[in-house]
Amino acid sequence: MKTLGGVMLIAVVALAGCDVVDPDCTPEKAAKRQVQQATIGVSNRCTPAETARDTAGIDG
Repeated sequence: MKTLGGVMLIAVVALAGCDVVDPDCTPEKAAKRQVQQATIGVSNRCTPAETARDTAGIDG
């Protein structure tokens, strides 16, 4: 039970700074995503493709 609580805590902390509906992806957020994915396996929605669309101002 302690393990489940720890996993839930990590997930909440990882998602706390993320805009789940429509993130405004910047290169900084994309870099943060890479670090989160590599260290805890949970990341935000700022993929390289989403970052490119947001940086170019393309709605998608």
